[in-house]
Amino acid sequence: MVVEPESLCWMTGRMVTARDGVTWAEEFARLPALQAVVRDDGTGLSKGVQLERARRRAEDQPDLHDTLDVFHTLREGGRALRTTWGAAAHALDRADAAQKGFDRRGRQGQSRQGQGAPLNRLWRQAERLWDHATAAETAWKRARSAFELFTPEGRLNDRTQAEATVAATLPHLSGAAWAKTRRLLLRRESFTFLGQVHQRLAELKLDPDVLSALLDLERLRRQPGRLSAATRARALARTVQLTKSCPDWPVQAERVREVFRGVWRASSLVECVNSVARMQQSRHRKMSQGLLDLKRLPRNSPAAGASGQGC
Repeated sequence: MVVEPESLCWMTGRMVTARDGVTWAEEFARLPALQAVVRDDGTGLSKGVQLERARRRAEDQPDLHDTLDVFHTLREGGRALRTTWGAAAHALDRADAAQKGFDRRGRQGQSRQGQGAPLNRLWRQAERLWDHATAAETAWKRARSAFELFTPEGRLNDRTQAEATVAATLPHLSGAAWAKTRRLLLRRESFTFLGQVHQRLAELKLDPDVLSALLDLERLRRQPGRLSAATRARALARTVQLTKSCPDWPVQAERVREVFRGVWRASSLVECVNSVARMQQSRHRKMSQGLLDLKRLPRNSPAAGASGQGC
């Protein structure tokens, strides 16, 4: 299925025999004005986007911006972190239980010969897994920041910075639990939205100093939890600066805000509509094309979120 992000309107949803790349490519070809896709990592959907981009290149048409869903990446990372902490907690419980048994034997005057070495191994394993989980949690928190529009330091994020941040965290996100998350983190499509932000801000053709001040104000508006006496003073100074250098700065601020509002990072909104289909399927026991024929947008919609679960 394909959903237009801003209106949550279901553009297309069809019953098909296969959800492969060819089927998805045919669906994308029916949307000639489509400029960007935010999608999950479904195999058929990924192949369909590749085929559509290849077709556009061959026909000398504008490329399709391909963004990998940030929500699914963050969800997989959260699962991996819970698994990592679960293994650490389980190892600690085993070591603690063994320690209690060891101490109990001592109190009862029973021999503890040969039990000290296995106990020490359990504690060393628990400490190693606990240290790994602590490092993974710190690294994951840093990796998550790579998918924010602004860095923790308050600068506008960009692809280069985001990829460098992720690369620095990967050594600490090791093990089978993190395999899928690592693969998603290394996909260049995960950072397409950052390139879109910079491209669209450049198209505004604002004075660099004005743009810097407007971005500062936008960051503070989006992160009210970071407000302090110092940041309030900075915001006031930026407002005074803009008032002097750009009298129509409120208009320009709205243009900057529109850029951020028009950049989509997650296709999970597809699930909002997909849940309706699932409820209908549960009620009627069988999904039909008639249930999928909902109101759709015109074919000239510029952006869409896509999910491989419905097509």
